[in-house]
Amino acid sequence: MRLVLFVFAVCVLSAALPRDVAAQCGAAPMLDLPDGHVAMSFSATERREVEQDLLVASLSYIATGRDSRALQDEINSAMKDAVARARKEQNIKAQTGTYQVYEMTDPRTGEKKWRGSQNMTLKSKDADDILDLVGDLQEMELTMNGLSYTLDPETAVSVKDSLMEAALVQLQNRADRAAKALGKSSAELRNVSIDNNDMPYPQSEMYARSMAMESIAADIAAPVAEAGETTISLTVSASAILKP
Repeated sequence: MRLVLFVFAVCVLSAALPRDVAAQCGAAPMLDLPDGHVAMSFSATERREVEQDLLVASLSYIATGRDSRALQDEINSAMKDAVARARKEQNIKAQTGTYQVYEMTDPRTGEKKWRGSQNMTLKSKDADDILDLVGDLQEMELTMNGLSYTLDPETAVSVKDSLMEAALVQLQNRADRAAKALGKSSAELRNVSIDNNDMPYPQSEMYARSMAMESIAADIAAPVAEAGETTISLTVSASAILKP
């Protein structure tokens, strides 16, 4: 018990002990500065509203039937045509997603049926082209799951780099002002760290529809979408040494 109490007392008083002893107690070593030097900590946050420039659409082809082979053939044929149509658009990135087939029971008749679906995701900075394509795919009996604007990752990186530069300038200006207020000649930033929070990417909306929505009208208007804005923020922290 005496040994434990002795170690505790040493750790409490570690600020007054040599650095090697303080390190053994888990305490952070005190900054050893020359006379007349002052250490200060600063942080700066920059924010910017950026117009969303990437439109993302999610669609599915869904079918129901009594024969699983015929059902899969229908889905395969429909998605083959949908992919061929999407490939005609040079500036639209298209990719297929989840493919599933399962047996179900009709709640009204109790009859066993097969139900299957496959997803497709479209991305483009050209809203008019992607909306026209979505309209064509809806005419091909694909159903919309979700349609939303987001910020293109490359755009986000460029904006964050700009915010970082602005935050660093702000940090240096604040350190210089602190040095002037304390009668110091200069301020040097050290231990700079960036809090770069990842921008949230929109999740695909969950797909849900009733059996009554199985058939789609022969003529359907193309969907519309309006871009919003995304707030990007970045915080830079640093310690500064103010020199006499």
